[in-house]
Amino acid sequence: MNSRAWALLIVLLAKFPQLWAAEKSEPAFHLRLEGVKFDYPGAEQWAEVERPDGQHLWAFAIYTEHGHWTVPIHEAAAGNYRMLRVERRAGDKRSEVIIGNNSELLLELKASRKLVPPAALQKPLVEAGQFKTFFAAEEPWCVNDHTFMQGPDQRWHLFGITHPKPLVWDQDPGRQLAHATAKTLRQAPWDAEPFAVKREWEKYREYVLWAPHVLHHEGTYYMFVCVGDQATHHYRIHLLTSPDLQAWTRSPANPMIVDGFDARDPFVLRVRDQWVLYYTATTTPEGGNHIVACVTSTDLIHWSNRKVVFTHPRAGSFGGPTESPFVVRRGDNYYLFVCDNEWTDVYLSHDPFHWDFDQKNTRIKSHASEIVRDPDGKWYLSHAGWTGGPLELAPLQWHDGLDNATTSILPAAKESSR
Repeated sequence: MNSRAWALLIVLLAKFPQLWAAEKSEPAFHLRLEGVKFDYPGAEQWAEVERPDGQHLWAFAIYTEHGHWTVPIHEAAAGNYRMLRVERRAGDKRSEVIIGNNSELLLELKASRKLVPPAALQKPLVEAGQFKTFFAAEEPWCVNDHTFMQGPDQRWHLFGITHPKPLVWDQDPGRQLAHATAKTLRQAPWDAEPFAVKREWEKYREYVLWAPHVLHHEGTYYMFVCVGDQATHHYRIHLLTSPDLQAWTRSPANPMIVDGFDARDPFVLRVRDQWVLYYTATTTPEGGNHIVACVTSTDLIHWSNRKVVFTHPRAGSFGGPTESPFVVRRGDNYYLFVCDNEWTDVYLSHDPFHWDFDQKNTRIKSHASEIVRDPDGKWYLSHAGWTGGPLELAPLQWHDGLDNATTSILPAAKESSR
């Protein structure tokens, strides 16, 4: 690396110290755990570790592959750290996990480290008000994961997963995308429209159409959607584009992303000079800890290799506590909203590429939530009724003192009078 490159690197690391912290590998125990199964809804593996000063700490294990796990140690003090035991936590149940042969039970930090402190834990910085129904699909249909967008005439559009109730996978696991429109965000009910897109298995290998996310850029609407698969959990995220939110064309560059296990629920955010596509997955395609991963792009077509931005202690296969990731920037705060069944957990960070599990700020009783603003700048949070209920909307209140700061979600355009 030449002197100019080193100088540029030093400037970047000084301005964005999280880049250095993110790239440095975390000291970790490497274990082989016996008898761990990736069931539903999954369980957490926590390790009890003795510090150099004799105090004990708990850290969660992260699945890497083929029965192997790591236990990162986010500690500053030099000295010997000793692995004592691992326990499985599933709800209120606790049980011992057998540590297999060839596991590393002693970790030596030869020198003390200067750690970048995470965002300070604070009182709940965001909360939702009362939810009210704004759209219920005609029986027996329901709508689950969804996305909002205003059209060229400022009329509102909603696209989402839909299937008949009750969910019968073999008959219809979600083969088309629901579409509804409204003059105003708070209109109730919204107007049902014909399906926006229907799957095409033979031509595009689309077994399901799930969790669309739509954004508008330079006159084109981009829809990222999980197309799934029939026999595996190596899911694909495809791109469709439209000039008007009515006619959708599949990108010849599909698939944008191929990942497992159940890699889906795309969400795209502009971060400085690039696009960041977040999605839910697991640490390995065979299962593992539930994560939020991301890829980056400068053109919304060509995407980088994945980077893990959030890891949850729970390990499993499908479902999990990192579904429907949605990121909101307010000033220097980046809020990660993720769905854990009927709850939405909110994590706080100052880095759009890293959130810590112990930085959960609050929980909101909602599922597959999207965040949107009306023309007056008011914030709203949506809620989908899992596999049976209607779509609901609630006012969202912030308590972070950043109402006048720059944000990733601008007020909507003045709404249609049509």
